[in-house]
Amino acid sequence: MRTNWLMLGCLIILVLLIGCAKDDPPAPTVEEAGEEVIGLLQAGEYDKLYEIWFSNELQESLSAVELARDWEEKVTEGDFVELSSLQADNLTEDLDVVEASLEYTTDYFDIRLIFNKETRLVGLSLSDGFTKRELPESIKEEEIIVGKETEYELEGLLTLPKEGEGKFPAVVLVHGSGPSDRDETAFAYKPFRDLAWGLAEQGIAVIRYDKRTLAYGNEMAKHTAHLTVYEETVEDAIRAAELVKSDPRIDPEHVYLAGHSLGGMLAPRIDAEGGDFAGLISLAGSPRPLWEIIYEQNLYLIEKLIANEEEQKEQLASVEEEYQKAQNLQKLTTEKSKEVTVFGINGYYLKEMAEYDVQSYIGELDKPLLILQGEDDFQVFYDKDYAYWQELLENHDDATFISYPGLNHFFIAYEGAGEGTLREYEYPNQVDENVIQDIGEWILEKFN
Repeated sequence: MRTNWLMLGCLIILVLLIGCAKDDPPAPTVEEAGEEVIGLLQAGEYDKLYEIWFSNELQESLSAVELARDWEEKVTEGDFVELSSLQADNLTEDLDVVEASLEYTTDYFDIRLIFNKETRLVGLSLSDGFTKRELPESIKEEEIIVGKETEYELEGLLTLPKEGEGKFPAVVLVHGSGPSDRDETAFAYKPFRDLAWGLAEQGIAVIRYDKRTLAYGNEMAKHTAHLTVYEETVEDAIRAAELVKSDPRIDPEHVYLAGHSLGGMLAPRIDAEGGDFAGLISLAGSPRPLWEIIYEQNLYLIEKLIANEEEQKEQLASVEEEYQKAQNLQKLTTEKSKEVTVFGINGYYLKEMAEYDVQSYIGELDKPLLILQGEDDFQVFYDKDYAYWQELLENHDDATFISYPGLNHFFIAYEGAGEGTLREYEYPNQVDENVIQDIGEWILEKFN
């Protein structure tokens, strides 16, 4: 779901800090820049790295002291073994990304560096390492453009089986909140990659693409007061459906939407406003208003993370104040709603979304639905959101519900330190095979 104000960052997306260049920036290649940044980290020259390579905005959000602490936590008492898999890629028109794996005697981790046009760092993150995977031999990937020749062209991938007769069924993957890439990379996870590869291995084509708020982040930021989920998500999902349906290798009568989190919440609206899918799949989506879910996320986090009773009371009071603002949103005019924020989100965004909520579409849904939920999800709740889906769809002729014990918001299993908090997303793993198998079997049953 959309980032909430208390969680200090997007719940399901990579941290991306768009910055401005300083005067006289260095002009190496992106690969050379990445190598030099890593070299400065290894040499312990944090102040030099901060002064030379950090953009203004990154300097404001990450100090040299904090950088030193984070780096040294990774390499303490360890000897450097190897730098491997250094790769540079164009992330958007204005951004390049460098990813590499570093091995020390005491740890193995990944570094992700994002550079702007002036080769200044706008993002730097360390993780315990994405789960390394090679493209399975039985499938292939092709580069595509969603919204070609429109104002917002989005790069992506179409994943297909290498072999097969006739036309394939297909799935359009729709992101959760925030500026996600085509893999919906979040901390050490790449859930959309896992889904695309796993479904293609079952004979199902999958389209995934970079989200508009990632590819055009600077431009989107200029229009925050006017931004709605239509511009953020809905329009591009419809364009992706149109693209995949036009491919002669795809059966246009069997194109499905699989939306994660916010994408699952918006699935009925995307379908009604032009997607016209054969069926809808919600992965940790919710039929409840977004602000209501954010409210309960805050309550959960306060109880989970704050031990001091006085601090708890103070935070709860702030949360309740935001809750009251949310309840009054629909009473505001459109212009007034653009002037307020609720849980750190522009009021108009929430107001517009509430006017087209899931419940308003449920009565007209006459196509197959698959509702999936991880029972250990602490962002969208098994006992509330999943239960509410079951209540709303009680009389639907073709609704299937599957929940998964032990799986979190990304349908990934985790037990250990930080369980039930954002820390669990830092440990590499893949989407559970049972989830991918269940989705594939459900689609193929409709297809055959």
